[in-house]
Amino acid sequence: MTKNKKTNYQVVVFVTDWCPHCQHMQEHTWTNQHVINAIKPYYNSQPAFVVCSKPQNRHFVTEFGLDRYPTVVIMDEDHNIEKEANNLSPEELVRFLEEF
Repeated sequence: MTKNKKTNYQVVVFVTDWCPHCQHMQEHTWTNQHVINAIKPYYNSQPAFVVCSKPQNRHFVTEFGLDRYPTVVIMDEDHNIEKEANNLSPEELVRFLEEF
């Protein structure tokens, strides 16, 4: 399968406000300079965070079959998930983003 430019894909992070892994990634992974650089080629050059514990976002849990947090996905313009992973270290996230 030929991949389009990364700018056609959005990195979306599904989190909850009660999840310790989500908080850890927020503090240590998303602030890592290597992660920040690896996400720049993607749409908007930053991830979109969706807090699934908010009532208005609960439908995403069912829509995308979420059962672990944080869930990091790369999705296309039609909201099709192309790649998915959970609870990544900075090094793992850089690899996840660069190998797409």
